[in-house]
Amino acid sequence: MATFNLTKKADYGMSMLSLLAARGKDGRISLTELSAKGLPKAFVAQIANRMVRAGFLTSKEGRGGGYTLTTEPENLGLKTVLEAIDGGLAPVSCIDKPGLCPVEDHCLQKGFMLRFSYEMGKMMEKYTLADLIGVNIGLNKKKKA
Repeated sequence: MATFNLTKKADYGMSMLSLLAARGKDGRISLTELSAKGLPKAFVAQIANRMVRAGFLTSKEGRGGGYTLTTEPENLGLKTVLEAIDGGLAPVSCIDKPGLCPVEDHCLQKGFMLRFSYEMGKMMEKYTLADLIGVNIGLNKKKKA
């Protein structure tokens, strides 16, 4: 079976947000906790800073510090999150960064990839962070992380 993979940046960012969403809007998680769960501390700090700049996380330094969601998981769209973390949802680089592909001028798949990117974006607009952890679609029961 073919796979379509998120980048490590998106994967780790979504993991962090999933853990926070399970704790609710006022839940907090530190880099130390994230590291203990197997996420690389320095890389996750960079990802978290992107999410702070995007406005859906706040950070607090020092004892009792960490990251907190600024909104309820039901109000945070997955497309918004992925765009903030990765800068886009394009399946191939030529969609959002023209000029990188050596065969771009002769590519026969670009039209399909543009449509695929559009459809993927439309689908991602339908889902929120709450959906990701199964709260809205009933796959998981909300539990404390």
